[in-house]
Amino acid sequence: MKITGKVVYKNIAGGFWGIIDNNGKEWRPVNMPKSLQKDGKSVKINARLADEEMSIFMWGTAIEIV
Repeated sequence: MKITGKVVYKNIAGGFWGIIDNNGKEWRPVNMPKSLQKDGKSVKINARLADEEMSIFMWGTAIEIV
């Protein structure tokens, strides 16, 4: 899937990076590259749903950036 949106940093449970797409949907990359880790950065990525059974983060849908 293609996702276009903005990078956000969430200071929850130790902190993590996420993406909020242009429709307001929240995505939580499990493999966010350092080059994208900038709060407010506009991004266009290709991703797939991550194979994740449990997470301490109660935010967003887990994805893998491909």
